[in-house]
Amino acid sequence: MHKAVNHLYEFGPFVLDPGERLLRHGVARMELPPRAFDTLLVLVEHNGRLLEKDALMRTVWGETVVEENNLTQVVYLLRKALRDGEDGTRYIETVPKRGYRFVAQVREFEPEDDEVVGRNGAASPGLAAAASTSLPSIESGPAAAPATVALKEVPAAVDGARRGWMQGLIGGLAIVGVVAMLLGAGWKRRLFGEAELGPIRSVAVLPLENLSNDANQEYFVDGMTDELITNLAQIRELKVVSKTSIMQYKGTRTLLPQIGRELGVDAVVEGSVLRSGDRVRITAQLIRTSTDRHIWAESYDGDLKDVLSLQARVAEAITSQVKLNLTAEESGRLRRARAVDPEAFDLYLRGRYAWNQRNMEGFKKAVEYFNQAIEKDSNFALAYSGLADSYTLLGLYGEGAEGTDKAKAAAEKALQLDDTLAEAHTSLAAVKILNDWDWQGAEREFQRALQLNPNFAQAHHWYGNLLLGPEGRHDEAIAELRRAQELDPLSLIVNADTGFAYYLAGRYDMALQAYQKVLAANPNFVPVHYYLSQYYRQMGQYDLWMKETVENSRLAGLTSRADAFEKVYAQGGFRGTMEEMAKPGAGKLSLGWEASRGSCSSAYADVVLDRKAAALDALEDCYKWNGNSLIYLKVDPAWMNVRPEPRFQEMLHRMHLQ
Repeated sequence: MHKAVNHLYEFGPFVLDPGERLLRHGVARMELPPRAFDTLLVLVEHNGRLLEKDALMRTVWGETVVEENNLTQVVYLLRKALRDGEDGTRYIETVPKRGYRFVAQVREFEPEDDEVVGRNGAASPGLAAAASTSLPSIESGPAAAPATVALKEVPAAVDGARRGWMQGLIGGLAIVGVVAMLLGAGWKRRLFGEAELGPIRSVAVLPLENLSNDANQEYFVDGMTDELITNLAQIRELKVVSKTSIMQYKGTRTLLPQIGRELGVDAVVEGSVLRSGDRVRITAQLIRTSTDRHIWAESYDGDLKDVLSLQARVAEAITSQVKLNLTAEESGRLRRARAVDPEAFDLYLRGRYAWNQRNMEGFKKAVEYFNQAIEKDSNFALAYSGLADSYTLLGLYGEGAEGTDKAKAAAEKALQLDDTLAEAHTSLAAVKILNDWDWQGAEREFQRALQLNPNFAQAHHWYGNLLLGPEGRHDEAIAELRRAQELDPLSLIVNADTGFAYYLAGRYDMALQAYQKVLAANPNFVPVHYYLSQYYRQMGQYDLWMKETVENSRLAGLTSRADAFEKVYAQGGFRGTMEEMAKPGAGKLSLGWEASRGSCSSAYADVVLDRKAAALDALEDCYKWNGNSLIYLKVDPAWMNVRPEPRFQEMLHRMHLQ
């Protein structure tokens, strides 16, 4: 009876048989679940081309409504079946946020009738011969066992070839055994080129995908990303990249190996969030970046009030997959049940979303959301922590003592409710410095924050920038900021502040390199232009000082001040500009946010002009209304000329810096 032609697909040691719906590895039959087989067939038929997730799901599942997690699980199963990445061979490539591509070389062919394997229990002589001569086929080990069933009824014409295959197999095994004894434990890797993959000790949680088809839910999904990072970051053995760096990959098509190189991580966590009313589903998968190989994937469903516990379960599962040894404290924090009022949690996430905009408007909006969350749930510690963070940055960005007073009250309340929040300890440390000049108390809070969350980049950043640097502990400050860079490598403010730490330490070349790196990433980043103006003033490069001062003012939206600086500098040069700045109030040349705050600018100019008495008078006035701006008084080279003066030393004493 004539048989219909059956196209087979060969890739690596595998043959895909659409007619029999089988995948073969050598002579071993690998029966895949129907959806897995269909997915593999579609990928192979379109090898080398990107298949979008939606299109792939429509092709395999038809009109059936299906969630993306089903496809994720199927791809995970296929990668395990193909041993994707185990010996350095890649089959299925993930294109983040888009879909998948079959990347192995595929050969399509039509076998002769007597070469079709498995239809009557017989094996192809061609495949049998390959098995007897190709050492890698021996590596399949136990997976080849099902072939013994197919050998029970072998046609006589094939029997001789089969015996030859068995003899070749036995001989090959003997050779491998001898070589194994000669090469020791590393024989498999040396013979077959298998990559020696080390343990996973660093991860990045990529921005989770919003599957709700509602753009208004982005704040919720970003909040889930943040929570997962926070949970994983508490594990001391694991390096976890900060949210600031990973959010730059949101909506991009960057390949995972490139992300791994840019962030310096062994693996990434990809996933999605689907929210429907008060129900939520979190899907996550762990992928090794060097091989793009899936290690684990799972989904978690629950009520919105249990969403924090769901996130903790995801984090715990990931730590299990990478075989970390958790301390009792770490394990306890992950397993602790944390129910929360759904409306309060929703408002909290909106507040964090606004806070992450990192501007005055965002901070003020965040304060509103966090206060509303507290009204819904007065025992919601995270909301108090968010409120503390918002007031802390409002204080640093110019709101003065009022912001730090409120930050302190909010941080203390958060710690009263839950003293395991690293964020609250960090906020309290900042206000102890900015409000109380309590350096020892602040250091205790920073140390506790880092004990609770050793991967908290903000704690490392502020510890180095707000405490160690101002105290003159420059090597320690630089070490903390470098650690913050490792955890948040793409953060502009961390990189800029690292340059400032070098500047305060007198390592000016390193400072300039850091500033130039930030400029290359974003030439419109305001703080780096302010830092560069200080650098060029210290170097005596006054034209460049003016250029950066003007650029800083314009980017900050202070066009009139920028124009005033240019005009004065054109008429009187650097000294003439300092003379204008030294006038009471400093007028339009004030370096503060408002002209009424010009005493700080006047003090700065009088020091440059070597008018010590006038400088110290202006410095006293600056201290009264905005002591926060003088945090670097002890170490900033701008104050070098008045540093020996008794009044200056007395001010340092008041700030507990002496």
